[in-house]
Amino acid sequence: MDITCLLAAILFFVANLLQIIYYGLERTREDLAFTASALDPEAIESEWNWRIDHKPQFLAAGILNGLAWFFFAFPMMQLAWVLSQRGSKSLWLHVAIALLVLAGSLTEWISRFMYIGSSMATELLVTQFDLDNWAYPDDGVGWRTLEVIHTVTTGLVAFVDAFEWIALFFILMFVHISVRRWRVYDISTFGACWNVLGLFISLLSLCDFVAEILRVSDGSMVYADIAFWYSGANRLVLMPVWLLMLGCQLPAAAAKSMETAQHRAVGGPLVENRGTLAPTSQLT
Repeated sequence: MDITCLLAAILFFVANLLQIIYYGLERTREDLAFTASALDPEAIESEWNWRIDHKPQFLAAGILNGLAWFFFAFPMMQLAWVLSQRGSKSLWLHVAIALLVLAGSLTEWISRFMYIGSSMATELLVTQFDLDNWAYPDDGVGWRTLEVIHTVTTGLVAFVDAFEWIALFFILMFVHISVRRWRVYDISTFGACWNVLGLFISLLSLCDFVAEILRVSDGSMVYADIAFWYSGANRLVLMPVWLLMLGCQLPAAAAKSMETAQHRAVGGPLVENRGTLAPTSQLT
């Protein structure tokens, strides 16, 4: 078992579990959120008190998700190296996998820091500034202004954060294509079920990306409600299972890749393939 796959699977599971619990609690407050969107100062103040109380949970989920992407990058880079036959096959495809993994990890941390900065600033406004009395006593203009600013910054962070899903879509799609090519000559290293599961997760990730964009642009919870159940299964079950399956296959694949490279270096002896013997050159 590859330890980085195991760590990434655990971190993805815990982070997404915390995030789904947070969203579940948020869904129970839809009526109050609707009142806050109407810029009612009392509802906005109550909403902000709730956000501050639950901020540690959402922040912890984001940090754990960033760590998950950090550990996710290591096996994916190694997988791209193995599938490329140590840089000798379909170079553009495997370089794209590596770049998307790095970009996804980087943007995840960027969105986390953006959220931390905006949440610290808005919490400071809520706790230490007088938001009730601006133009005249108890006008609530400060609360209304704060909610408008929060909506803008949330949309910005959400769009940056949504890149995670589109990156995951392309990563797993490219991995699926590469593994299909690999299995033409070697069906024992990477399983077909694991490869199909990766394709399915890829498509669900694309749906998650679309739902996230529509939720932000439309302002409706309908898209979030639709995505809540299938994204929960994708984040809590399918993605960790895919990583654990990869962790079981990757060490053997790396060893086979090294052995193939050594055989090629000494003149290309025969290797076992589909139960028969085939020249090593066919694997390149």
